[in-house]
Amino acid sequence: MKSNEDFILAAPDQAVHIYLDPKGTDYNGLRRVAESFGADIELVSGIAPVILTRKEQLSETVVIAGPIGGNELIDRLITEGALDVTSIQGKRECYRLQLVEAPMPGVGRALVIAGSDKRGTIYGIYSISELIGVSPWVYFADVIPEQNTTLSIPVSRLNRSSREPSVKYRGFFLNDDWPSLGSWVTHAFGDFNEDFYDKVFELVLRLKGNFLWPAMWSAEFSLNGTSSPIANAVHADEYGIVMGTSHHEPLFRAGSEWQKVYAQYGTSNLWDFARNPQAITAFWEDGIKRNRHYDNLVTLGMRGESDSALEGSDQENIELLKQIILTQKALLKKYNLEHMPQVLAVYKEVEKYWYGTAEAEGLKDWEVLQDVTILLSDDNFGNLRKIPEKHEQQREAGWGIYYHFDYHGGPHSYEWVNVTPLEKVWEQMTMAFDYGIRDIWVVNAGDLKPMELPLSYFMDLAYDFEAWGTGAINQTEEYTRRWVEQQFGSDLTPGTVDEIAQVLADYTRMNGRRKPEIIRAGTFSLLHHQEAQRVLEQALSPEQAAARYESELPAALKDAYYQLVYYPAVASANVVKMQIYAGLNRLHAGRGSVLANTYADLVLESIERDKQLEQHYNTGISDGKWQGMMSSPHVGYVNWNADGWSYPEVSRVTPAKEAIMIVGVEGTEQGYTAGTAGLTPFTNLQQETYEITVSSGGAGFGYKAVRSAEWIRLDRTQGWVDTGAAIRVSVDWEKVQGAASGHITLSGAGTIVTVQVEVEWTDITNVPPMTFIETQNTVSIEAEHTLNRVAKSGAEWKTINNYGRTLSSVKMFPAGSSFDQPEEAPCLEYRLLVHQDGEYSLTAYIAPTNQLSPVRGLKYAAGFDGEPPVTADALPPGYEGGNHDNEPWCRAVMDNIHTQVTRHVLAKGQHTLRFYGLDAGLVLQKLVLSAGPLPYSYLGPVESYHS
Repeated sequence: MKSNEDFILAAPDQAVHIYLDPKGTDYNGLRRVAESFGADIELVSGIAPVILTRKEQLSETVVIAGPIGGNELIDRLITEGALDVTSIQGKRECYRLQLVEAPMPGVGRALVIAGSDKRGTIYGIYSISELIGVSPWVYFADVIPEQNTTLSIPVSRLNRSSREPSVKYRGFFLNDDWPSLGSWVTHAFGDFNEDFYDKVFELVLRLKGNFLWPAMWSAEFSLNGTSSPIANAVHADEYGIVMGTSHHEPLFRAGSEWQKVYAQYGTSNLWDFARNPQAITAFWEDGIKRNRHYDNLVTLGMRGESDSALEGSDQENIELLKQIILTQKALLKKYNLEHMPQVLAVYKEVEKYWYGTAEAEGLKDWEVLQDVTILLSDDNFGNLRKIPEKHEQQREAGWGIYYHFDYHGGPHSYEWVNVTPLEKVWEQMTMAFDYGIRDIWVVNAGDLKPMELPLSYFMDLAYDFEAWGTGAINQTEEYTRRWVEQQFGSDLTPGTVDEIAQVLADYTRMNGRRKPEIIRAGTFSLLHHQEAQRVLEQALSPEQAAARYESELPAALKDAYYQLVYYPAVASANVVKMQIYAGLNRLHAGRGSVLANTYADLVLESIERDKQLEQHYNTGISDGKWQGMMSSPHVGYVNWNADGWSYPEVSRVTPAKEAIMIVGVEGTEQGYTAGTAGLTPFTNLQQETYEITVSSGGAGFGYKAVRSAEWIRLDRTQGWVDTGAAIRVSVDWEKVQGAASGHITLSGAGTIVTVQVEVEWTDITNVPPMTFIETQNTVSIEAEHTLNRVAKSGAEWKTINNYGRTLSSVKMFPAGSSFDQPEEAPCLEYRLLVHQDGEYSLTAYIAPTNQLSPVRGLKYAAGFDGEPPVTADALPPGYEGGNHDNEPWCRAVMDNIHTQVTRHVLAKGQHTLRFYGLDAGLVLQKLVLSAGPLPYSYLGPVESYHS
């Protein structure tokens, strides 16, 4: 056999043998993974390989897998010089794939998968699964690989070594697991037992992770085993999964254990160390005894019961935490576990105890914690809170981050589909890494499904930061395309792969603007900037595309497509449609128009569609495998949780017996049955199109629309109305060369309504390029559309494509760039032309970042024409990220934006605006200069014309 020939894993008559050393200390876990790998080969080829444990059984072509020092045959090949492992030896979680010719008598060729340790070996095994087309989501999303009876791997894909993972501990948290995940697990497995967790462990490893916080709402990981209570922990250890317990579950004990067993330790059920220390200490000690033999990352500290705060003052709680941690460390030392890795979660109110207050010194300089990894947190909505100062980044035990794709808590829960665009994950998590947070990355994945895409990205970013991190700005689109190709690509054209990736990006961005649970009928303006109509069209686009591409897939992939693409995209779009239709129903009902009834029907259709989509997910795909998995309420939240949620209510209008013409115009809420209405002025710069609605309050009627001038364009001039009709109004710009006035006369049902039409004209002769020009008292600028970007002090502004609520965002790099004075800071320059003298308000739309340091905010400065810039802070006084009683933070995370206003006196004419970033983490999305109050819209005015 030639060394450059493909390696054959399976042929029509047989599959390779897989050899494991049964004497190796990691044999049990590797056996589990080898069986999983064998099932992958069988899934693709139809032929199951045999796992062998005796060298004399080997012949022809084999796969040999094991860690250095844990497989006798691999160690012999290294000694003989046939296997080169110098690139991985002594490293963490690395593997070497190498073809070895004639590795032993009777064997012609071997693919050797050598790991620097157990997990390295497992990653190497699963890398072969990926090479033959098996997705990490083969079980949890039913991704069926393309069938091929001959499995061959090109030599060019072998003979390589992996890199050491970028982040030490990489994993996720199964949380908020009822009603969806809990219902499914109970139906499919009976409990959160080892049969369930074996599937989870394999997913963690296929995603190149190594860490897990288990489900804990009603489950106890170390008690829920079927073969034995501790079976989950035993299996995790065999698989090489490092187990932890969440931020409020110290020393191996699940949160729900205490109330079930407290009577073993005393008469009090108080989860309060100040009043019940002996019982709680004994409870913890039993947890250590039970789990001490397994690979764990030990959670220290203590919070109140059920994820609540401790009850004392700040000073009392800090002192109590010190007592708690000293007790916990003493227990660990008692069982010779003082060197087991430990973590303290600085989550919610614990952040205050870490940094301290004016009255109380915090924990951050307490020497007892020098060997403890400090796990920081976002604000539960994907925005980092305070992160290490430069002098703190190299602490001995390092830093971790607890991030969220799902949250059960105030100001509102979100536990349904993905609402976090990959661009946000990239922006926040690369900042975390660049600030030295590289020891633990754990993300709250909620029910796990349908978080498949963001979880894959999070894990890949943690595993190979060099490929996807700070140096890979604007690569999330490419990542999504590759991910789609991994799931479906063998059966799709490259163009279709790109389009499906766009569907995923579009629906996630739509949800990222405002989470589905809190979209209301009036969220998007029905009156201004055609906002609701634009958002409705944006919702329809992924919905239609998702349906279109489903038809191109083979039957074997339709179930996976429904889970990964169709359901989250279409169901999300349907919620947006439902609420916008509800808003239109209310608008027309308020006008007394029977068009309200049309929108009421559309609302009810959307409600029924929501139920059908959910039902099909739970019972109609994968032979009913996912029963209960899609059960989370996701519409019309009125509380922080789902209590009281409801679909939107609708109003009906009883038609009058006689015909009543009702005219509605953009920009005005009222309906006109007589008199004069006015359209928002047209401008030669924006060349707008507006809409007039003619509807009925009773019987049907015929109508006519007559224009007073030829430059007024109407897409229809007459018709019959039973419910409603829309007339699109525009201007024939070849027939008007300056400011003009006219009107449209609408007649029907025996009445007349006149609609005034105005044209505002701006002469742009000699206006220099890239000048934004005021129209309708407003200049709106997308942040990336700069005239110039001035780098300063080693920092510069870069565009993050597709990040934010409208177009994109700009941010200062490198991470950590902060400045005390505007003249020290990099700036963005914009050129504007305004039409009047006076005071203008400049509104900055800034991503909902929190202050990253206790001593800084989120400051910027803005100024015109060389005048001293005005400094402002996007965070108002008293702002406290992550505190659901803090109204400014609640508003920011609900709207997914900070807005701050500075005021400037300008003369009519051209000006240069300079925007300076002063504090690290500031992400600018949009600037709006206005000469008066802005009418309500969720997204703000659309971008102005620029030359």
